[in-house]
Amino acid sequence: MDINDIFKETVGSTTLNVGKGKRRLADAPSLYELKERGYAVGDKNEHSMQTSKRPKLGTKDTKIEPSADNIEDGDKGEGDSVGDDDEGGRFFSDGLSTKQKGVLQWVDSAEDVEDSIDKTTVQRLVSRLERAMSKNTEDRIRHAQSPLDFAESEADLDEALRALVPLANSVHLLHVLDDLEAIPTLVELLAHENEDISLDVIDFVNELTAMDAWSQNGESQEVRQAVVQFVKALQRNEFFEALGENLRRLDDNAHSEYNQDDASGVAKTLDIVDNLTALDPALAQPAAVSMKLLDWLQMRLAKDSRGAVSVDSNQQYAAEITAVLLQTSPEICRAAAGPPLMESLLKRLSGYRKRVPEDAAEIEFVENIIDAVCVLVSTPQGKQAFEMLEGVELLVLMQKQQGICRLLSLKILDYALSPPNALYRDKDAADIDADVLTQKSIAKRYVDNMGLKYLFYVLIRRGKGSVKKLYRDYPESDERAVS
Repeated sequence: MDINDIFKETVGSTTLNVGKGKRRLADAPSLYELKERGYAVGDKNEHSMQTSKRPKLGTKDTKIEPSADNIEDGDKGEGDSVGDDDEGGRFFSDGLSTKQKGVLQWVDSAEDVEDSIDKTTVQRLVSRLERAMSKNTEDRIRHAQSPLDFAESEADLDEALRALVPLANSVHLLHVLDDLEAIPTLVELLAHENEDISLDVIDFVNELTAMDAWSQNGESQEVRQAVVQFVKALQRNEFFEALGENLRRLDDNAHSEYNQDDASGVAKTLDIVDNLTALDPALAQPAAVSMKLLDWLQMRLAKDSRGAVSVDSNQQYAAEITAVLLQTSPEICRAAAGPPLMESLLKRLSGYRKRVPEDAAEIEFVENIIDAVCVLVSTPQGKQAFEMLEGVELLVLMQKQQGICRLLSLKILDYALSPPNALYRDKDAADIDADVLTQKSIAKRYVDNMGLKYLFYVLIRRGKGSVKKLYRDYPESDERAVS
């Protein structure tokens, strides 16, 4: 029975609804009419019903059926019980038929398929991918002037790539990809003319190298080593060179609503680099070099998306990856210690000479920029570049304002006036006296620009309200000011 039929009791063209706030019939039925239709009418209502006029009924076919609103519980007929349906479970069961329950059980069982993946399944998925790639290549050559003719094969290729993603739950089988020589296929697809296909490859590698893939059930050296070997296989097949080229063809302009996929692709590419630093820092350095990542990061940090100081999400991520790479790899730090990267970092900091970060995300962005500058000035070349690009003057300007930038800039000053870190010093570095002279020059320029005035402001904790709270949030500022 259709449940909607329960609420379709009508009289002619007028719905019978009796009760407060509901529409009534123009004329109520008389006692005589109610008795003819089998209604039990008590004495209490008899007098008022007898005095009412006989209403004009409609056609002979017009029927007035009893409802729960116009009769009392004691007056209901045998078929009018509302509780029968409740007792039968109509409102307490799941309301599904046996067929519908079977469908849901089939869906639940299908969700567990990826958990039972084995070597044979991987072989079948790789074979499917290679067939889809060959078919798509043939269709693109045959129908080069008619994209609609190879759209179907491209969709099949997309599905074949997505079908590999569940392998992230069984990373111990990653060696099968190398054994079947499937990695060159991934490298080739990374340069596919359709960017959606290349983004599928990036998403797949990102899932395989993510921390969840090799530490979801507790860190296992065997599982971790399987992922490390997979990354090394990617390096042997020049995957990261192709990944760097693909990164440069993506346009993640924050203004364009059509480039959201490209922005997501840039973020996932940076995710891969971040995953490598967590997996094994020794893998991140050759990958970053192969991708020429520092050049791209320098360009991305200097790029203004919507103004001089505005920051988009990928720019924030670029600052974070820059700081992480410089801290984890002395080789990368020494290679990046020249003026180009330092200039990009100082340019971003210059936007905070007269303004404070607006929210927690922007504060994190500034902290990442400052961390990157601190690592660079720990090298002799970085100190020289910092002084040459007027970084000392920028610090004084940042310390003039009564905000968080005053405290954060003290970290750069502390590192700039400290001896170079032995980890970041070249084996054939110049005489230590040259480093000492650079430190003295930075200190002199800081004093000449009235920097000590603002340094004493930090020592006496000058400020009110929210400024006072900043000193509590950054207690290390006192130590930095004294040192």
